Amino acid sequence: MGLIDNFGRVASMYMEEKENLQKAEEKRKRTRTGHGFWPHEVLRDTIIFASMITILLFYAWLIPPPLHGAADPYAQAGFVFPDWYVLFSYGYLRWGEYLPQFVVPTGFVGDIVGQPMFPWNAAWWGAALTGIPVGILALPPFLGGREKRPVEDPWFAAAGAVYLAHIWFISVFSINIFLELYGKNRSDFCKLDSHGDLLCGTREPWIAEVFNSIPWVMTGVLMWICIYFIGRGLLIKAWGTGFTVAKSRQLLVGALIISSAATVATFDTYDKGFWDAKGLLTIKDYGELEAMRTQPSDVHVHAVNEFTDERGWSESEIVPTTAWLNWNIYQPARYIITDFNDANGHQDAEKGQNAASEGSTFNGGEGFITNGSFTITNFEEHFEDGHPEEFTSVTTDLACEYRSSERKIDGVSTQSMISTTLTVFDTSGKEVISFDDCAGATIEMSVGDYNYAYEVVVSGPLALNDSITTETSFLIASYQPLLVWNENAPGGLAGYTVNLSNDAEMALGGKAYSYIENPTYHQNPKSLDAKLTYAMFIPCITFGALVFVLLRYMARGYEFEMNKCYGCDLCDDACPVRLFNGGDKLNIIYNSWNNEDDGVPLYSCLTCTACTNASPQLVNYDSYVDIRRSLIVGGPQAEIPHTVLQAVLNAEADEAADIDFIATEDYPISSNIGYYPGCVDYLDQEMVFSHVNEGSMNLGESTTSAFTLFEEMGTDVSYLGRDFLKCCGHDQKWQGLDEVFEKLKAYNQRKINES
Repeated sequence: MGLIDNFGRVASMYMEEKENLQKAEEKRKRTRTGHGFWPHEVLRDTIIFASMITILLFYAWLIPPPLHGAADPYAQAGFVFPDWYVLFSYGYLRWGEYLPQFVVPTGFVGDIVGQPMFPWNAAWWGAALTGIPVGILALPPFLGGREKRPVEDPWFAAAGAVYLAHIWFISVFSINIFLELYGKNRSDFCKLDSHGDLLCGTREPWIAEVFNSIPWVMTGVLMWICIYFIGRGLLIKAWGTGFTVAKSRQLLVGALIISSAATVATFDTYDKGFWDAKGLLTIKDYGELEAMRTQPSDVHVHAVNEFTDERGWSESEIVPTTAWLNWNIYQPARYIITDFNDANGHQDAEKGQNAASEGSTFNGGEGFITNGSFTITNFEEHFEDGHPEEFTSVTTDLACEYRSSERKIDGVSTQSMISTTLTVFDTSGKEVISFDDCAGATIEMSVGDYNYAYEVVVSGPLALNDSITTETSFLIASYQPLLVWNENAPGGLAGYTVNLSNDAEMALGGKAYSYIENPTYHQNPKSLDAKLTYAMFIPCITFGALVFVLLRYMARGYEFEMNKCYGCDLCDDACPVRLFNGGDKLNIIYNSWNNEDDGVPLYSCLTCTACTNASPQLVNYDSYVDIRRSLIVGGPQAEIPHTVLQAVLNAEADEAADIDFIATEDYPISSNIGYYPGCVDYLDQEMVFSHVNEGSMNLGESTTSAFTLFEEMGTDVSYLGRDFLKCCGHDQKWQGLDEVFEKLKAYNQRKINES
């Protein structure tokens, strides 16, 4: 074939295609709607920008930066923090201080590098833990599958939300020093400054309380979500379709009540820093807290100011004892505050009341021996019932000391030449405690009378040298509850420490005093760090749960599916119903969701999934039918076509209607292939499917046409009529009558299996 012939063929084909295009109908176009840049987009961006500025200004007003001390150019700054984007790593470093510390042998590797031991300390914890979020951040490029929006995979999205929340809270943990300052900048907190003046905060207390309660409130929200979804799952399994929307709302309210009550009832555990759980690693040893002996006392300020004026302390220039109880933590392991400073004057060694002491000086090897008795009072002189029930024992210190005028004799310490023994007995002669060489001891003792014996023995060269003197003494001190004047005490004594040795004060106040029930009992001194540690885990899960619930709600509204559509019209071309009567819109389901009616109602959809299979964006259109159906279940019956036949079709689901159908053994079945026409041949076509065919197609001939094709194919097919099988349940399923549908399906399945 020559060149001219080829050109002629190309021209001929061009003219044929041109003619075909000119004869073809005009391509359908979908009308697209949107918003103009002006003023819609400009106004929207302006509102968003203004909102961000408003939030920043609000936080600047709500949490002003604390005023630190003047900078010292010769000292390292006390507040050194990295940039904000690596605060999470610094947070792990700070948190590592509370994690277990080890010394790990490095074995032969350590011998090579010259480091036999490896310190697994806070620095190592910080570096190791930082690798976890960084490693997770590097994972996405290596994960399989296609990209998904959060609403398409709510579990994965919720995990990502937990991750981001954890990064946020561990970053907050890194600035716990600042948070401590912010938390104390409240009008009901005061302290002494470096000059001894009273200094109080400025912000309203509720601001700090709101921020303090956020993690525990989020715990209550998580509890609410868990109770609801677990209860909902169990009730759906137990009741099925009987679990209606009304019952779901009742469960929601009930879960809210239970979670709220539990949150309020356990808030004290959170607020006191998880004392019983060792403060979530912030309490290393309860013994350290039991040994805390700090106590409130009357404090004379350096100078009065507006803060003492507001609280009425300017006249006396003294901040009373009880005021400090609201600002500091004292003796957190004791329910009753103990007077370790003997501010009340409970101890009187001369009379042997709650104390005993004696000292002596001797020469050479004379030694020293003494004994006596003392009484631990039961407080009946102050209160009729004696000690409060919570004060079960009296803390008692026993100590002694000795020293010689010469430190050494012939190069040997004189301390090694002296031995002591202090022993305490009860009235029956039973030894209560004894220790040598002034080791000292602290024990809990009961109320009663006790005897003591103290002996000092000198040996060696010190005993032979009478020119060297030795001094020794011992002290036994029992500590009683701290007493303060009540609010109704006269003469302005209220709140101050009781001085039992001041006769004038005691005569004025009388018996208007009491002991102090410790308001900081079982209060973790590092409660802020304990709360921040807790916030790194449970509230993060709460945030993930909220994201999951939100995405589930979005999925229920179907926006996430329809928003994937970009209007390619492939679904419209694939729809068998719209093939004959469609307009210039997309498929039936999209139009129904978008509230666009082009004359093809939603119930015309055959749920054949042709549109879903044709969608390049994998839009699951037919799931919209399931969503609409789930909204109907438990609610009023939907009003859709075929309502005239519902009574007849629903009645078939009852077992009493089984006798109206031919039994399997009596039905002529000659093939393992069956053809079921459904209700088309059984009911009036004009009444059932007139909305589709407008009366122009006799669907009753479909069965005849089908069997004609079967015969041409040479295939033996058994006819399964409506006298053999019940309704397929299509309309019942659409209406949300799942129970009716399941009964019809079960009957038809049984009959087919029997055949």
